[in-house]
Amino acid sequence: MQRYDVVISGAGLAGCSAALSLARQGLRVALLDKACFPREKICGDGVTAASTELLEEMGVLEMLRQRPGSLTEFRGATFVSPGGTVVQGRILRNGHLSGSSYVIPRMVLDDSLVSRVKEHSSITFLDKTTVTGLVMDGDRARGVATSAGEFCGRIIIAADGAYSPIAKQLDLWNRDKSQQGFAMRAWFSGVEGLGDSIELCYDKAMLPGYGWIFPAGEQRANVGVFLLPRFTDQRTLKRLFERFVGEHHYAVGRLKNAVMEPGTLKSWPLPFGSFAGKRGRSNVLLAGDAGSFIDPITGEGIYYALKTGRYAAEAVAHALERNDESAALTRYEQLWRGEFSTRVYVPGYAFQHFMNNEWFVETFMRYTARKQHRADLLADVVVHNRKRRDLFKLLNPFY
Repeated sequence: MQRYDVVISGAGLAGCSAALSLARQGLRVALLDKACFPREKICGDGVTAASTELLEEMGVLEMLRQRPGSLTEFRGATFVSPGGTVVQGRILRNGHLSGSSYVIPRMVLDDSLVSRVKEHSSITFLDKTTVTGLVMDGDRARGVATSAGEFCGRIIIAADGAYSPIAKQLDLWNRDKSQQGFAMRAWFSGVEGLGDSIELCYDKAMLPGYGWIFPAGEQRANVGVFLLPRFTDQRTLKRLFERFVGEHHYAVGRLKNAVMEPGTLKSWPLPFGSFAGKRGRSNVLLAGDAGSFIDPITGEGIYYALKTGRYAAEAVAHALERNDESAALTRYEQLWRGEFSTRVYVPGYAFQHFMNNEWFVETFMRYTARKQHRADLLADVVVHNRKRRDLFKLLNPFY
């Protein structure tokens, strides 16, 4: 039996973010993951300016800069309406962030985070170690049971993904289909006409979801679709992907001579942050996808994983400083709800209804396309360079 201040299950974005934050405060951490790193991680791979700011603070962005081909910067976002209206917004960096946005393959990003983790003597990192569940002592978790034995910690952070066994054990898992999305992506080579913008294409069959083309190097792109089972049968996911890459008027122009890279077509669930449940119980906290922190409008999870990992660490430090492990969950709920719940998740979930209306999407895109500053605002909101509430300016006919 091995004892630590904190045991973290899952060495993805949220787990590494939490571990690095805790290590900086001198706490002893065990970080466990079932995979062997480096490993593939299914994702759209778009890393916004808000995320790169966090990566910079962790010392990870500099590591990525030293890995040739790891970073593909994008300076804009292109939106295509169901009727073919094209909105080309630029990321102006005149908001509250000044960093760049990139497409970064998750295998590379997560491996760089793990490399940073390994530099800290206060973090015990073990991959190829499967966490099977919590070891309970009454209503409190004493530690976790793993394929390598028991690891005990005063507080447990579950950052073990959308199918988190810890969240399921505590009956905190988001199983509400109306509070989930699904995505499918593949890598394509030989993609034509790529620029320095990510491209989001809306189609009547996918609303309020969309298809995307994210440039990731010379004629290479991450291509996928995002749908919401609340409005679209998730069983049609593969058919919608095939329709997007083979029939969508905008995507076909990019992909007509492209080749899907073998073995890269994958799908994954996206549990939304608008899910009403608590993100922990007693001395156990849920972070990243395990805690259902996906943006319900864009399907983005990278920023929220990094940030909730940091918030979990802050809450843990707060509790241990007071020698009150139960204070961690209270503090954690205050932090993430104060930042995300009413500002991002609740309005985002409500906005799904508007985005499910083809007339609204078409009218909104046509209005936004008429003036460059409107298009730029939309692009800035997508990369977190402007607040979500700034979108309401686009409903003002005099803006």
